[in-house]
Amino acid sequence: MGRAWAALLLLLPVTRCADFSDTHLYVTPSNTQEAVEIQLDFRITRRLNGSDVVYVQLPKFTIGGGGKTPGENVPRGELILSPSVYFEGQWDEGAFDSTADPFRNTTLSLYVREEVRIPPNTVVNLRLYKSNDIRVYCGFDDVEDTDDDEFFIWTNSSASKDGRFSIEKSDRVGNGCSAMSDCAGKGSCDFCKERCMCYTGHGSGDSYRQVSSIDCSLLECPVGPAWGAIPKSAIDGGHDELVMCSNAGECLMEQGECECFDGFTGEACQRRVCANFGAECGDHGQCLTMHQLAMRDDAFPLTGNASATYGAGVSGANKTWDFETMQGCLCDSDWAVGLGDGETQVAEYFGADCSRRRCPSGRDPSSKADGTDCSNVTTPEGYGVGSKHNKCHYECSGRGNCDYGRGTCSCFAGYAGAACDRLIGNAAVVG
Repeated sequence: MGRAWAALLLLLPVTRCADFSDTHLYVTPSNTQEAVEIQLDFRITRRLNGSDVVYVQLPKFTIGGGGKTPGENVPRGELILSPSVYFEGQWDEGAFDSTADPFRNTTLSLYVREEVRIPPNTVVNLRLYKSNDIRVYCGFDDVEDTDDDEFFIWTNSSASKDGRFSIEKSDRVGNGCSAMSDCAGKGSCDFCKERCMCYTGHGSGDSYRQVSSIDCSLLECPVGPAWGAIPKSAIDGGHDELVMCSNAGECLMEQGECECFDGFTGEACQRRVCANFGAECGDHGQCLTMHQLAMRDDAFPLTGNASATYGAGVSGANKTWDFETMQGCLCDSDWAVGLGDGETQVAEYFGADCSRRRCPSGRDPSSKADGTDCSNVTTPEGYGVGSKHNKCHYECSGRGNCDYGRGTCSCFAGYAGAACDRLIGNAAVVG
């Protein structure tokens, strides 16, 4: 359909069952805040009689000079339009609302003249002239390119069955987000405010993740509980807020990745690193969270409490915010560790980074007492008690010094063996 500026009435085959079809809205010039000429094309699919009214809702259009103050309504018959032989126009100015579409309820009413009958399948090219001083307060996109229903058309005709009908096509008015590379394809444009509304994962000027990316070209970084934040209540500890990189790293917005400060790790820098003096846990242990350590029977301190937890299902004043952030080493051991039968109360490797190694354990060959028996013996930390046949670690059998760097015994004179558990020479066994 051409954009003829003269009134045009054509009979065409009906293609839709709505009251109106082939609805197009054109605005010239396509600028805001200046008087425009409006052309509205539509096809009437049901007969309109004299005194019937076609209503067109035109949000963002104002006759008040382009400002926020609504203009005066224009009574029926005083709008300058064509085809004036078929319609008399009336303009009802909408109220200004900064929280929604400005002048959202602005309505153009087209009264069919008393003596006129407009048959079905008629195409109308309606024109409102610049001399009406109608302006577009702020921009809008072609309605085909937005999910927002901008403009509506309907009629009070007794033959009407469909209520309001969205206008199918429109001009794009205003600059939109052209100055912001049209949101880099990573967001939608609010044409009225000329601001990008970035898709999830991309920043914007008002993003709570604090990525200032007005053109959506930058990426948000992963979030975690804030390591350092001001408490907002007596129980939150200042860690309830989720922030990018957990306040423990720098967000590399071009990649959307965190560069963690020393001592922190994780995609959001949400965890403390385990002790690392050359290698994590000295290559002789596992780096686990406090939540994981609490559920391990072989983690220290040994308690014998099989139902122990840390952080699971806890809230309020007892909330353990760090249950998945603080980590520690669970050191390796060639022998079973725990409080049970055949288990030993200490691990082979120890220290914050598991870099130290205990020497072999054995019975003192000079004593009838068994220093390796920990049955009913409380652990060194004082929380658990060994069950029957639980073992103590009697390093170098009490008859040598341990080199914790190598995990080997240096036996005293008269003793030999990896655990110094053999007598040599004239050493005697005592009670």
